Amino acid sequence: MKVFVNAIYLSWNDTRARYKKSVLGPLWMTLGNLIGIVGLGWVWGHLLHEQLASFIPSLTIGMVIWQFISGTLNEAPTTFIRQAIIIRNVVMPVSFFVIRAFSRQLINLAHNLLIILGVMIYFGLPFNANTLWVIPGLILVILNLFWITWVLGFIGARFRDIEYTIQALLPLLFFISPVIFRIDRLPIDIKIINYNPFAHFIEIVRQPLLGTSVNFIHYQWLLILLLFGVLTGILIQKLYRRYLAFWV
Repeated sequence: MKVFVNAIYLSWNDTRARYKKSVLGPLWMTLGNLIGIVGLGWVWGHLLHEQLASFIPSLTIGMVIWQFISGTLNEAPTTFIRQAIIIRNVVMPVSFFVIRAFSRQLINLAHNLLIILGVMIYFGLPFNANTLWVIPGLILVILNLFWITWVLGFIGARFRDIEYTIQALLPLLFFISPVIFRIDRLPIDIKIINYNPFAHFIEIVRQPLLGTSVNFIHYQWLLILLLFGVLTGILIQKLYRRYLAFWV
């Protein structure tokens, strides 16, 4: 428990240090994201001939969850590399470094959730029984991105090209994930996007927040991914923990 608290405390300090002496502090990233979402919503809403009252809330949720995903994927391969000096000289649980890296993404997400809340209030999105499904959905997203950080941290420490490979693939993942568009609006012949796991990460949060009925296929996907990730993480930890200090 102490390791968990210390890791989160250091993550918060990392975030504060990034915006040291600024007036808004970490809220600058919230303001920047809000401006970007409004701009994208206005442009893409007109290009796609969508009603802005329904399109902007959908886009907002998609963008916030995508930034959570992409931020995690960007930082995960360097989770241990950035803490190389400590790993080489101090015996500490691997979980400390993973929690510290992942907590920074959770802090960013918490700030960006304010945008979703503001958009929901402004556009009068309904709050009903379906909305409550966002809680287990968001928990599943967080747990899956945590094990992804853990696993990619080990892989990135061993193979340094993983970081640049992920950075190169992220733009493609953005366009094949339902960030701007909705899966339920796609023609039947391109439903292959359902096999993109990040599509389920987004929709499992977006559907309940929009007040629509939840498609439980998203929960099935994320539960299977979580089981796979936990087993993979345990296996990698058991086999390669002793090599980590040499890799970084």
